[in-house]
Amino acid sequence: MKIDIITALPELVKGFTENSMLKIGQDKGLLDIRVHDLRDWTNDKHKTVDDSPYGGGPGMIMKVEPFVKAIRDLRTEESIVIMPTPAGDIYDQKTARNLSEEKHLIFICGHYKGIDGRIEHYVDRMISTGDYIVTGGELPAAVIADSVCRLIPGVISDIGSADSDSFENGLLDCDYYTRPPVFEDYKVPEVLISGNHKAINEWRKNDSLERTKAKRPDLIEIFNKIK
Repeated sequence: MKIDIITALPELVKGFTENSMLKIGQDKGLLDIRVHDLRDWTNDKHKTVDDSPYGGGPGMIMKVEPFVKAIRDLRTEESIVIMPTPAGDIYDQKTARNLSEEKHLIFICGHYKGIDGRIEHYVDRMISTGDYIVTGGELPAAVIADSVCRLIPGVISDIGSADSDSFENGLLDCDYYTRPPVFEDYKVPEVLISGNHKAINEWRKNDSLERTKAKRPDLIEIFNKIK
């Protein structure tokens, strides 16, 4: 998969893309992630990417021209242009799965009060990572990119690990434990150290269901409807 991220703050994103699983995926040749400085598509000597809003008011608005030039330079027939924004569709694991099947994702990262509203005519998807506000689109873009890339076969070394994550089957994943077997009077469930794999699998299914009932009962309603 190829991913291009367009931002006025490239160093903020590079630290994320050059570490952990995203770096591993690139080292394996499974991912091609490039971070671009939006200012490379400006024309004035000051490399201006923002301006004051028409109609007045606080804050600055990111200019539409540099983003459109960047999109046109990077877009191919296989590209999906994504803009993280509070006005977008709420992001979920199903969307991550769908995006992981694409060949090329382009992320445009807004900042300040946002991007000139005309940008919506040039993007394919608007996605929100939740009902909250962060300083810019860089963090949501990184979250989406990470969640998509880890689903690409081979990026995660443990085969099938991503398939059992929370939300993959509509529920939260079960609890997991490792050594020591006892920590400050808290014991690992006996079944997990029994060696009985059938019993362990059954315990994990039940624990997944019970955790979801206790912590995300809203998911149970959805799960029951699609079963």
